[in-house]
Amino acid sequence: MKNKIFAYITLVVLAVAPALADAQATDFKSAVSLIIGLIKSLVPLVVALTLLVFIWGIFQLVRSNSEDARKEALAIVTYGIVSLFVMVSVWGLVSILTSTFFSGNLVIPQLK
Repeated sequence: MKNKIFAYITLVVLAVAPALADAQATDFKSAVSLIIGLIKSLVPLVVALTLLVFIWGIFQLVRSNSEDARKEALAIVTYGIVSLFVMVSVWGLVSILTSTFFSGNLVIPQLK
């Protein structure tokens, strides 16, 4: 289990490393902008990975022979559906709140 977690963390670090190498944060404002940019670029990646886990669970469910494998695959599919629903719902809620309170375009407060 620890090896899988280490592999996932290594994959994320390698995916983000070019952005970190290119970004030069000289002050707090640019550091905050860098972090927000990284988060914005990681959100589609997380949604895509969740979708892949969901599809992988469906394949496991279709090819499962035993009842235990079927229950495990069904749990993966359920977690995939729930996590996709939560991510898309939060994304929609943030969009609704942004358009309601910030007239459609949310501007990051500028530091002086």
